[in-house]
Amino acid sequence: MKKFSAMIATLFVLIMSGGAIGANSGENSFQLKCAACHSIGGGDQIGPDLMGVTKRRDPNWLSQWIIHPDKMLNEKDPIAMELLKKYNQVPMPNLGVTEAEARDLIDYIAAQSETQKKDSAVPAQQTTQEPPSAGVFFGGLKGVQLTALVVFFVLSTIVVFVFWQIAKSTRQPVPTIDMKSAYKLRKWFFFGTAVLVFGTLIATLPKTPYPDDFQTPDRLVYVAAKQFGFSFSSEPITSASDAGQSTIINSLELPQGALIEFRVTSLDVNHGFALYDADHSIIAQTQAMPGYTNRLRVRFPKPGTYQILCLEYCGLAHHLMHAAVTVR
Repeated sequence: MKKFSAMIATLFVLIMSGGAIGANSGENSFQLKCAACHSIGGGDQIGPDLMGVTKRRDPNWLSQWIIHPDKMLNEKDPIAMELLKKYNQVPMPNLGVTEAEARDLIDYIAAQSETQKKDSAVPAQQTTQEPPSAGVFFGGLKGVQLTALVVFFVLSTIVVFVFWQIAKSTRQPVPTIDMKSAYKLRKWFFFGTAVLVFGTLIATLPKTPYPDDFQTPDRLVYVAAKQFGFSFSSEPITSASDAGQSTIINSLELPQGALIEFRVTSLDVNHGFALYDADHSIIAQTQAMPGYTNRLRVRFPKPGTYQILCLEYCGLAHHLMHAAVTVR
């Protein structure tokens, strides 16, 4: 628990900073290490909302808090102790942040705070609320998930009926069995089962992703998972140092129908990388594992926003680990 608390606090340290938009380093650091647990103008999450923090706190205090949080906690700094109490006694660890890195992070938060302030001054357009989907009668399931549920109920009904018939037959005298008819029925049962199995294979095999393995993907997207968020780049990310040097894609847009290859890895613990369509049906998934890079090839058939969620419990903020892909 202490190790996890230190990890959460790691994210909390960087929240009190920001990056200059002109220099990409602050933005990359925030997106990679902070955005999953903290926002700028989106309200408190695991840690505090950072909008306007550069105006609420003295710049020298912020810089020292980012660079030497352990020292400030040991010295019982009043503001540091107040933050520790407010955010569940999670201490801020020393991340080895340099003065230059701290300045970049502070500048980024300041710039983003101003942008959010201007955007909030524009009245939001009214949106029409869509009527509830008929899928609510099935717990909101649609598409493949609803089909799987129906198939499950049908097969379960058949199994229950067969066992009920067998149980009922045991109460009756054993009839004389016509072996010739029994063998004839077995033959038809064998051929019927074979047709069903091979028919299912013929109908479903063309829909598997394996044929795409022989094609060159239209685009490569490198994905680095880290508690608690996903970072995208057009350059390989295999370590934290790569993440700091690579250009992070903050808004991933992909073409409809193109063959996209995601190369997925993790910078800390095991995560899941699952893509969901607008109906909340999973269309593809793979594991994000430290030390490994898994390839996931996907074609997005329709335009829209596809959600990315972590399918493996990876810590306290697991439920906040998500991202999105826009397909046009």
